[in-house]
Amino acid sequence: MAIQRTRRTQTADYWLKEFAVKKDDIEQIYEWLLEQNQPRSIDELTIQLISSRCQKEEETLLKRTDQGSIYQPQERFEIGQRVVFPAIDYSAGQVIGVRDGENVRYAPFSVIQVQMDGSDGVIREFAMGFDQDHVLNRHAILAEDAGDRVPAERLHEEYGPHVRDQLVEALAQNDDFVQFGQQWFLRGLVPEVTPFHLNIAEAMIDERGHPLTVSELLKEVGLADSKESIQAYALNSALRRDGRFEETNLSGEPTWYLSALIPEAVRTKPIHLVPMHKAHGGEWLNRELHDFAREIRDEEDDLGLEAPLGGAPGHSVEYILTYPHRREGTIPLNNRGLFMLRERPADRFLVTFIDEQNHQQFRGWMLPGERYAWGLGEWYQQHEIPIGGVVKIQSDDDPFAFHVIFEKGRRRTEWIREAKVINDRLTFSMQRKALVGQCDKYVLLDEGQSSALESLWSGAGTSAPGLFEHITQLFPELAKLSGQGLVHAKTLYSAVNLTRRSSAVPIFAELTRHACFDPVGDGNWVYDDSLRDVLYTTADQMRQRARSRRQDVIVDHVQEYVANDEVQSQ
Repeated sequence: MAIQRTRRTQTADYWLKEFAVKKDDIEQIYEWLLEQNQPRSIDELTIQLISSRCQKEEETLLKRTDQGSIYQPQERFEIGQRVVFPAIDYSAGQVIGVRDGENVRYAPFSVIQVQMDGSDGVIREFAMGFDQDHVLNRHAILAEDAGDRVPAERLHEEYGPHVRDQLVEALAQNDDFVQFGQQWFLRGLVPEVTPFHLNIAEAMIDERGHPLTVSELLKEVGLADSKESIQAYALNSALRRDGRFEETNLSGEPTWYLSALIPEAVRTKPIHLVPMHKAHGGEWLNRELHDFAREIRDEEDDLGLEAPLGGAPGHSVEYILTYPHRREGTIPLNNRGLFMLRERPADRFLVTFIDEQNHQQFRGWMLPGERYAWGLGEWYQQHEIPIGGVVKIQSDDDPFAFHVIFEKGRRRTEWIREAKVINDRLTFSMQRKALVGQCDKYVLLDEGQSSALESLWSGAGTSAPGLFEHITQLFPELAKLSGQGLVHAKTLYSAVNLTRRSSAVPIFAELTRHACFDPVGDGNWVYDDSLRDVLYTTADQMRQRARSRRQDVIVDHVQEYVANDEVQSQ
């Protein structure tokens, strides 16, 4: 049988089954950090532990292999012979007896009795002359055979997560160590950060009015004489424990802001942006409605993975302003908007918005994970941007600056739909209003008195009627504004979002599958209350709309709404 010479620390069994953090490991990590005199990441500590274990095995192997023969079950030993056992930490002992083995499942073998070295002199028994396949027969370890050893970094790639988890748990239970993020250090080497130091940091951030890096704070927050990296570690740790401060991280270095200066709409997603209805994929839409959904690009209609970072300077995205975003002063971040981001340093981070018209700059926040940006409320008001206004956002050379653009033209007066609340019901009328910029005429609405709308919004919770019921309440109100009883699909989307947050796809899916709604061309739909209980259940039924009583109904393909702009048609 060929012998594969492999050390125990080179095997998966050692790291995944046998390994456990011991007191010696913690002491070695302590000494190493003391020698390094600067914080180290948990991965660096893990590699150091693995390297130490490997080195310790080498030292033990060199020390013990000259004290006897390496034990393998297939070998034979004599009374008085000394044997070394790698599987039990290279313990050694002397053979003091031999007897026959007793196991009918195997060919005849012997058992040696070994008195182990040590003060207790315990006697243990081991198989001898055992020719069956056994892990100890396949791994004979020789001190001079070091050519096949895997570096600690490679072992870390293979087994690091298992070792790291145990090490983190052990360090967390030891008062000698402190942690900031993924970095660990010795508590006794961390300079003290007092309330006085933290008050200075608070005053600095408040005075500057924007986040400051730890390096900037340390220029005035004087800590005990030590390395700058240790001072930064100490200050970061103290700031994280103090509720007055919030980490924003605009670069690789931790960046700090005051919690009190973070707007509530950034801390918590505003209620107007929390969807009651959103796309899940698989909804059937009239082909025209599918095109409208892609045109609107509601952020809650995006399916699948988010767009990667990478928009070059000058990359721009247009969006149609809806009531929820106008109300909250926010920008929807659909996948196209997210692609515009070249850096994403944190779940929320400060940015600068630049008014393209007058070059005024103002602060805002990006929240990519929540799919919106905040900070444009005053800008919307200043430029009189209505619901339905078409706004463009464009990236700058600075990855944290964005130009906001509303193409203004000559002031004009038009008839537009105005929302009103009468007897706790949402109604609509046509009113002449002054407009100054580019708008989508179908999404265009005047919100009237927003306080009245808010009273209806507060009731749009779990007890609110379902989406279909809500649409059937709104449809006649909108239809009365047209001599032919028509309602454009995009107008319906805009109206629904006056009192509840819904993306376009769920609304359009209700139009497609209910027989009481019929498409009559140019995005317009009509409503027949007598068919409100009739539901089309197949793609062919939705396409043919056989229950319709209208001669002008449009028979069109329907398409399943799926991820990544793909379409399946019937």
